[in-house]
Amino acid sequence: MEKMMDRRQFLKRGTLLGMGAAALGALSGCGAPASSQAAGSEAGSSVAGIYTPGTYTASAQGMNGDVTATVTFDETHITEVVLDVSGETESIGQAAKDKLIEQIMTAQTSQIDGVTGASVTSKAVQNAVADCISQASGGAITPAQQDTSAPSGQDWRGQEPEIAESEITETRECEVLVVGAGSSGSFAAASAVEMGAKTILIEKFGHDMASGIRDTLAACGSSEQKADGDDVDPVEAVQYLCDWSHGYTKRSLAKLWAEKSGETIDWFAQRLAEGGMEFRHEIDDASLPSNYKVLDVGHSTQYKEEYTEQLTMDILLDYAQGLGLEVQYEITMVKLEKEGERVCGLIAKDAEGNYIRYKASKGVILACGGYSGNEEMMQALQPHSVEQTCINYSKPGSKGDGIKACLWAGAIMDTTHTAMIFDRGAIKPDQHGEYGKASNGQMFWMGSQPFLKVNLKGERFMNEYQPYDMILHAASSQPYHTYCTVWDSNYVANCEKFETHGCSRLFEHKNGTAPVFTMDMVIGMNADLEANGYIVKADTIEELAEKLGLPAETFCATVERYNQLAEKGVDEDFGKESYRLSTLSAAPFYGVRQCGGYLICTMDGIQIDENMHALNTDYQPIAGLYVIGDMSGNYFSQSYPCLLAGAAAGRSATFGRLAGQNAAQGI
Repeated sequence: MEKMMDRRQFLKRGTLLGMGAAALGALSGCGAPASSQAAGSEAGSSVAGIYTPGTYTASAQGMNGDVTATVTFDETHITEVVLDVSGETESIGQAAKDKLIEQIMTAQTSQIDGVTGASVTSKAVQNAVADCISQASGGAITPAQQDTSAPSGQDWRGQEPEIAESEITETRECEVLVVGAGSSGSFAAASAVEMGAKTILIEKFGHDMASGIRDTLAACGSSEQKADGDDVDPVEAVQYLCDWSHGYTKRSLAKLWAEKSGETIDWFAQRLAEGGMEFRHEIDDASLPSNYKVLDVGHSTQYKEEYTEQLTMDILLDYAQGLGLEVQYEITMVKLEKEGERVCGLIAKDAEGNYIRYKASKGVILACGGYSGNEEMMQALQPHSVEQTCINYSKPGSKGDGIKACLWAGAIMDTTHTAMIFDRGAIKPDQHGEYGKASNGQMFWMGSQPFLKVNLKGERFMNEYQPYDMILHAASSQPYHTYCTVWDSNYVANCEKFETHGCSRLFEHKNGTAPVFTMDMVIGMNADLEANGYIVKADTIEELAEKLGLPAETFCATVERYNQLAEKGVDEDFGKESYRLSTLSAAPFYGVRQCGGYLICTMDGIQIDENMHALNTDYQPIAGLYVIGDMSGNYFSQSYPCLLAGAAAGRSATFGRLAGQNAAQGI
């Protein structure tokens, strides 16, 4: 995979990646309720007679066209896999073929990690193989259907692997070992080596599939916030976090973020400046009335024309490698190791399957991500989130491996389970909540804009400007959990007028900071969605109703009423702010069906103390074990506070830096 891409290409590729991840979750090993779970288990276990023996073929969209899988089964196993990736890039997708086949045969499932650098081809192969598994197991699940058979999830923890000493081929030693090169692990590794500790960072994937650093990080008290006169009161920010989570946030952790995040942002901004990039505070217009309070905590990378989350990671890791950090890619953690009650290192596996022991005299920092890419854990811990997912946009390593390793080592996990889901998923106009969810949704970035939204009866049912997941919650009481977003040809001007916050904003912030994604990029994305049959276009409101499958008379009456409210400037029905009302009056008109959103990550995890130590079952810190990022807990619950832009990534970065410092000092 090329290292750089323009931002529109990123959006298009992200849509493909997201679709593959979602399809993987819904289709891998699925079909008949019992056989699907057996086929999809990580251990590759089997149950007698789960397949109808034979050869099955299926295709899925790859980078340059269809990728075709031909899979042969006996009654209990996959016996042969043949892949046609001839349309893929020779040096990338085609080169990955043999390794993909090997992974499928070994795992006996479509739930494989894929090949570094060939992520789109890997996802296409996963989807096609999942389809073959479905056919062989009698499920015949098509891309437009949803698997309704939920695994019990009782055994999602699994058993800690037993690795014989004779299998360990090498021992590597350091003082601090960091697992995962993401928004928390990169900060942890850089800060640990900056403190003088001999540090190794291991990453499960190759460079181009590493998580990288998120675009927007939240902070209080940064130098730029103080300079521009828009600093956020840390006491208010702490209270905001605790209230939003209904009190589940550990206040001491929220306070720690509020007090330490400013200096983390300053440090990161300095590193990026050394690498030739800007990192700027986001200020929005506080004079406008709003039903929901916004705190200007967001700071975002100014990417210009080139975009990749590995870009900022590279700047940070290049800096750290200059100080002595050692980065090792394609190393997968298998299990933690302890001496008495102290974690002293771990056993990992390299790309060739060799077991390696890592000894870390001062501490192991786990930054492995959450479990949003693990269907079994999601079904067991938060089926409500699965139900509200249209497209899975998880990072490839989000399989819950770090969480399970901590639990095996005696740690405890949050008891409430929450995911970050944004209302930006589209389904086709002939689909609704019984179809399409979690299988073939597409990214619809404009979904968070407060255009008129109606249910399948053609009726308005909500205030369209709410935090992202609350839109999905409101839709959950509507027929089939499905709604339509509709707009007219003035949508560009309306999006600018709406003054949305955070990553949904498509125009410059009040202080000139560039948005995460621009209106031009979203226009291009919408054109692709229209070409692929997701967005519909019509010359009249009646025609729009017909194309969206809505009752024309009711829908036309709803549009007429909404236009009246917009012209009056008062939302008498649902109380939306006047500047977030817009008429549907300029043809052509557009619409899209939505059902569920796009799943980014899980937000619950291993419980930690104020030094980032994992807590054991007696709520005491586990010596030598630090947990950060999406796999850590005690911070979010119930809902994601999206009006604190970058709240999750900002927490990850700040706590990552603190964990690196603490481990280096033996704190």
